Amino acid sequence: MAPRRRIAIALNLEEVVPYHHDVFAGTQRYAAEHAQWECVIDEHPFRKELSGIEPYRKYDGVIARATPTLTRRLKRLGVPLVNTWFQQARPGLPGVYSDFAQMGRLAAEHLLERGFRNLSYLLVPEEKGSESLGEAFVQCIQEEGGHCLVHECPSGFYADPAYWTFLVKRLSHWLDQLSRPMALFINVPLLARIAISLCRNRGWQVPQDLAIMCEIDIQQVVGCTAPQISAIDVNYERVGYEAAALLDRLMDGEPPPTKPILIPPKGVIARESTDYFAVEDEVVAEALRYIASRLRRPLTVEQISEEIAVSPRTLQRRFEAALGRPVSAEIRRLRLEKAKRMLGEPDRQIQEIARQTGFGTHHQMNHVFQRELSTSPSAYRKKILGERDFGTDR
Repeated sequence: MAPRRRIAIALNLEEVVPYHHDVFAGTQRYAAEHAQWECVIDEHPFRKELSGIEPYRKYDGVIARATPTLTRRLKRLGVPLVNTWFQQARPGLPGVYSDFAQMGRLAAEHLLERGFRNLSYLLVPEEKGSESLGEAFVQCIQEEGGHCLVHECPSGFYADPAYWTFLVKRLSHWLDQLSRPMALFINVPLLARIAISLCRNRGWQVPQDLAIMCEIDIQQVVGCTAPQISAIDVNYERVGYEAAALLDRLMDGEPPPTKPILIPPKGVIARESTDYFAVEDEVVAEALRYIASRLRRPLTVEQISEEIAVSPRTLQRRFEAALGRPVSAEIRRLRLEKAKRMLGEPDRQIQEIARQTGFGTHHQMNHVFQRELSTSPSAYRKKILGERDFGTDR
């Protein structure tokens, strides 16, 4: 029988952000699979040993956002430690972290697939990981013949009115320099929300004039109000799970790995802010803007052609040249993508989703889902809401 193991978890759980709570969830999944594990939330492991507050019970291992002080203390005591805080990654310290370079490539591929060739990366350089993420993002774009601008924004406290004013002015200045259509990748969620507000002040449309994507999916920020912002599913839960698995091996006496374990992102959570295909043909671009504004209503080629003052034949020909598909296929694709996003909202009735996305009826939406995705809307919803497989893209 495997020995009982008492594990301290120090992951700053008082901060309600996914890169703390999701990592914790991953550790708990591992613990649930290993009955000998006893996990204790203790943000200051081994402080009790020094203070004498209560009878001391030794930990067999620690998973933490490890500070230098904690690292030194555990090393002296010979207690295995696994770090999940990339900002404190150091040689010789066993750690499991997100793969920022993979995140950068994934973001670039998502935006390039939507036809954008002019892109920008907006970062707060003090956020460790931004540099490798940005380098991979820019390199992927350049490999595909695209152009990318990089802007830096110093960090500060958002509650400080002076810093907030500085942010708005800096972002406003950058936006005035952009050539539209443009795609903007941002590493801080709140900056993405500010950018959208500034776009509205200019009368710009998101994503038609400026597509916006965020590095981290903080639902309270990127998922609130319209348009919802596309983001990377960083797979933090997998970070926690693999950190626990590594700690288990260290407690068994296995030597620490020579390099950190890097966890690739799970995929892109595509939302409205990038739901657009950038085209140089102004006729097609105008048609796409019109389609996006009336997606829930019946749409025909003749109606769209009349609205933008070209013949149906010309419109079809230019759509085929610009997008490689007819008008009807693009309308169907946009409706399908919107329906997929709405199915991720558990309170939405499927019949309501069918109406809101222009399919009209549940039966018609089901027909398109079966043909395009080989599944039904209800089965797709069950998959995205209940999926727990770390290795499967959302």
